[in-house]
Amino acid sequence: MKLNKFIALLAILVWQMEAKAQLSSGNEQFIFNPVNINPSVAGMHHNQIKLGFDARWVGLDGAPQTGFLNFDKMFNQNTGWNVAVMSDRIGPISTIAIANAFAFHINVTEASKLSFGLKHHLTHSSLNLNNNRIFDPNDPALTMDRNGIPVNNFDASIAYSNSDRFFVGVSYRNLIAQPRFRFVQSNVEPILSAQGWYRQEFGGDAALEAFAVISSSTNQPLNAQIGAMGTFQNKVGLGLNFSPVHQIGIFAYLKLTEKFNVFYNYNMPISDIAQASKQSHGIGLSYRIGNESLKGNSFFLQPTNESSRTRMF
Repeated sequence: MKLNKFIALLAILVWQMEAKAQLSSGNEQFIFNPVNINPSVAGMHHNQIKLGFDARWVGLDGAPQTGFLNFDKMFNQNTGWNVAVMSDRIGPISTIAIANAFAFHINVTEASKLSFGLKHHLTHSSLNLNNNRIFDPNDPALTMDRNGIPVNNFDASIAYSNSDRFFVGVSYRNLIAQPRFRFVQSNVEPILSAQGWYRQEFGGDAALEAFAVISSSTNQPLNAQIGAMGTFQNKVGLGLNFSPVHQIGIFAYLKLTEKFNVFYNYNMPISDIAQASKQSHGIGLSYRIGNESLKGNSFFLQPTNESSRTRMF
């Protein structure tokens, strides 16, 4: 079977509710863009603009590609907002989404917060068979291009965090199971996810930041992603990430200036897809506008002196 046809048929399987966990984008970039998985983080990267791109299974026609652009803002030191535009493509299926995440942060102690998040996203998918050279007269799903239904959906979450030490969160994404295309069984399924992050400092220059993301939905098995990186002088981080059965990778996080960060992730599939492609790449850039200075030293959460408070209300 030709590789482009293999990917195309795999995409149709994804489209018809046979998605595999390794197609769930974003987990390996959790440490760079956590609001994508848990909207309770909205506002905790005050005034940051982030741009990211993820290309999986490089070298295969129609391989998954995901891109995003978002902006984060904290209002009144307790209400976070994050707006994002996301694009995703796998085989003949292309999706674009606009998301608005809101979070309310309550100080439990001087250093820790309890956060509640809600995200609305409007998603539109399309199926373009002509550009992917797919045709099978015996398969009704492959006889014509399809323009998807605009889908309104919501994510809800809760988190408890200390920006210098830890983060524990739970999110429930795609609260409403609903179809993406008319007359075809292609539902957007809910995803239940738990996340954690921890930072341990060693002396004045070195630290360890580790994370874990566990998620599951009705149409995919339990998926786990873990990672850890060592940091030096709060300016550079080098680490490893691992997803059992699916992939293993390395990543780097650089703070080039107090306002500009760069993230890079390389993943090698360890599933059967490794017979066709042995690499996936992700890159992220973030820039913080405004004159505020950072409050804290971690890469994962970067609140500024304008986005933190010490009172309860």
